[in-house]
Amino acid sequence: MKSVKTVVYALLVLMVAALAACGKSSSEPPAGEGSSAGGTAAGTIRLGLVGGGMTPMVAQIGLSDGSYEQAGIQVEENDFTAGADMVQALVGGSLDVVLGSYEHVLRQQQNGLGVKAYGEIFNGVGYALIVKQDAPYQSLADLKGTTLAVTKVGSLSDTGLREGLKEAGIDPEKEVQLINGGSGATMLAAIESGQAAGGMVSEPTISQMLATGNYRILYDPPFDYAGIVIMAKSDWVAKNEELMKLFLKVTAEINDRAQQDAAGAVEAMAKTFNQIPRDVLESAVHNQLVKVPAGLEVTKDGAAYVQKTQLDQGILKKEIAYDETVDLSLLP
Repeated sequence: MKSVKTVVYALLVLMVAALAACGKSSSEPPAGEGSSAGGTAAGTIRLGLVGGGMTPMVAQIGLSDGSYEQAGIQVEENDFTAGADMVQALVGGSLDVVLGSYEHVLRQQQNGLGVKAYGEIFNGVGYALIVKQDAPYQSLADLKGTTLAVTKVGSLSDTGLREGLKEAGIDPEKEVQLINGGSGATMLAAIESGQAAGGMVSEPTISQMLATGNYRILYDPPFDYAGIVIMAKSDWVAKNEELMKLFLKVTAEINDRAQQDAAGAVEAMAKTFNQIPRDVLESAVHNQLVKVPAGLEVTKDGAAYVQKTQLDQGILKKEIAYDETVDLSLLP
């Protein structure tokens, strides 16, 4: 058993190191300049996403298999470790389009910064609470008095866990301790060492840990949640409407192909997550594909749940109408 855990730990370390090396340069040519040998010149999009996980998988497939380039879109990928930093880069003008949680759209709208969601590629929190297989906990209600790890306090994983705890009758402020666990190997270490009774983990780490037989899912947030939306500043979109429409069209086509050909999606994702055994990656890809909303539309239920969490936490001062934050008119 110990040797199995050692192998898993080593795999996660290698995965994190490989992903860290995948970040692209953040050179910033003017939007609209750029071309592709694979298609008619359309323009350049400086794209931001949080690296290390698979919630933005639909776009990751397109970056891996050349779909955007073939359509004439030069995508400059910029990987971040935190959504807040990524969105700050968007509002600061160093990114054009960002793949992140709808909560950031709401916060920036409240600040008068004109960020909107133009599509959605993942409906859900994207994190599940993992515990050791032999842990005594059978439900969230059993976790009172424990320490639990989230990727970062205040992050999407934190929000998802807090909502579950409240539904289970546990005050997340007083009856548990939430700590920063990071992701990958650092989160595994927190759970394995007993520093945390459980930790919020995303794919493909979920499938990796479950495959060992040493861990299980205690809680997987079941509610609709606008987890990963395609967001941009509305003034940038107004100046680059055709480019944004093309980006959304290609992204929708990528999803359609992936839904019909999961093996092809696995092949594309294997180029990035090359340290993961194929059967584990297949499981992770399947788990992600079922969370992509039909037509890449931001669901009203998912948007409303995100807004509820932000109001409950006092981050939003008042409700913001769906039509003020979501524009689906450019979707194919």
